[in-house]
Amino acid sequence: MGRVGVPKPLIEVCGETLLRRCVRYMAGNGFKEFIVLTRFEEVAREAEKLGELGVRVRCFMDPPLPRVGKGKALKHAIEAGAVDASRRVFVVFPDDLFLDESLPIRFLASHLEAVSRLGVYASVAVTAGLQLPYGYVEVDSLSLATSFREKPVLPIHASTGLYIFEPQALKLLLDLVDMSSSEAVEFEQVLLPRLAEERKLHAYIIPRDAWLPVNTIKELEEAEKALRRAAEHQPP
Repeated sequence: MGRVGVPKPLIEVCGETLLRRCVRYMAGNGFKEFIVLTRFEEVAREAEKLGELGVRVRCFMDPPLPRVGKGKALKHAIEAGAVDASRRVFVVFPDDLFLDESLPIRFLASHLEAVSRLGVYASVAVTAGLQLPYGYVEVDSLSLATSFREKPVLPIHASTGLYIFEPQALKLLLDLVDMSSSEAVEFEQVLLPRLAEERKLHAYIIPRDAWLPVNTIKELEEAEKALRRAAEHQPP
């Protein structure tokens, strides 16, 4: 994304890297242990500084493969003992931003309730509707536009990239991810569809405007504006 030569976790938003913001955000909800999986030495160096936030942060480098993806990276970390696959629970946090300060702890509570009530193996935080970043045009057989809606909100749920995995989900991941594949493997491609098919994936719905994805320069600019607005409304 955007800023040439800078890995996404090290992109600064309002003067603070996404990595630091993510760790500080989760630490504010009581999380104390973090594992950063990365292929960038500079990300590992930044992560080593985050102990000053009162948390334990460990880094583990991705396998030396031409194409990795989150699926291979996580399987590699589990097999090397960097990630304890038997431990409850494992939270996967995206390098994006959330405006709801207590979201992680409520998400965890909802997940644990779904495990008890429904027997799920994992949970995903999803938005209540998805706003397109561009206009939506309906076109008829004569190539005439029959309707035009600028940046409509679609009645679909979008994954925010925030997940919670039970040990059963990580065990399944080990079986599904092929480390010899010539392509990058994302667990969104292999693990989550299987869990959904088996009705083992719980969805936790959050307000659409509580999630700030940061994948383009425009999204970065919008995130900075949203964070400044939120700071202005913070009680003194």
